[in-house]
Amino acid sequence: MTKKIKYELKEAMVSLSGACFWYWNSFYSFLDSSGVSKRLYERFPKAAYSKYDVMRNILEFLEEKDEFETINSLISNFFRLRGAVDKDALDDNKAKNLLNDFKELVGSDPIEQEIERRKRKESRNNYTAHIEESKSHKKRLEELNRLFISLTISSEYTHQQRGYKFENIFCDLLQLNELEYSRPYKTPDGEQIDGHFRFEKFDYLVESKWEADPIKQKDLSVFDGKIRGKAQSTRGLFLSANGFDENAVHKFSGDSPRIILMTGEDLAMILGCQVLFLDAIKAKVEAIVRYGNINFPLRNTV
Repeated sequence: MTKKIKYELKEAMVSLSGACFWYWNSFYSFLDSSGVSKRLYERFPKAAYSKYDVMRNILEFLEEKDEFETINSLISNFFRLRGAVDKDALDDNKAKNLLNDFKELVGSDPIEQEIERRKRKESRNNYTAHIEESKSHKKRLEELNRLFISLTISSEYTHQQRGYKFENIFCDLLQLNELEYSRPYKTPDGEQIDGHFRFEKFDYLVESKWEADPIKQKDLSVFDGKIRGKAQSTRGLFLSANGFDENAVHKFSGDSPRIILMTGEDLAMILGCQVLFLDAIKAKVEAIVRYGNINFPLRNTV
């Protein structure tokens, strides 16, 4: 069934067509700006029709064709008028009174209403997408957490398998947080890099190790050499499942430290949703910048 314009609204628009426009060119310009095709209004030539008749016929045609976008555009343009367009030839006070009655009848500009409706719809869609993304993010974190726990307690993995899976967990974490990153690779001179990511304008080389004991000074020295052979904007993140030797930490917390340390405990807190990954990196960066603390424990953030 064809949708209809309310009778009072249609009659108000018909009346305004004569009260606001004296010259046909003004009237036609109004129709053009409202999206009414020239072909349509030329079906009702001014020699045979009044402006009232033209508007009535146009509205009936648009109703029949369900072209309510154009009808709303006409309503919106009337709603925005402040008085007679051709004031020199018409009673402007009459036009203003009719326009005021029209605005009370309509309530608000339909174009503005549509814009607000679309904004609300977009906001709802964005919120829904955010919720779904959050659910997906949490589900993936849970999967990574289960894998990390299995690496910790299971004896089914070889030392090499455990190391590779440890690397992959961290790379998956980078991907999940939409950071620009690279998985393990070798430099042209054969240097092994366990990963790379970019965070707040700095490049971070990644080193990850799953050793039975805390990482000693020798391993940190090798990693520090890799970093210092790169650009000044390069930092390093060393991920160790079983932490770091205190003497090694002290050694590399000296002048211009460029290595951030992350322990298995830190990673467990991230994967367990106790600390957001990006917040964790920010906290560790702040600790190294402000205090030269390269081994800031994430437990201190909660």
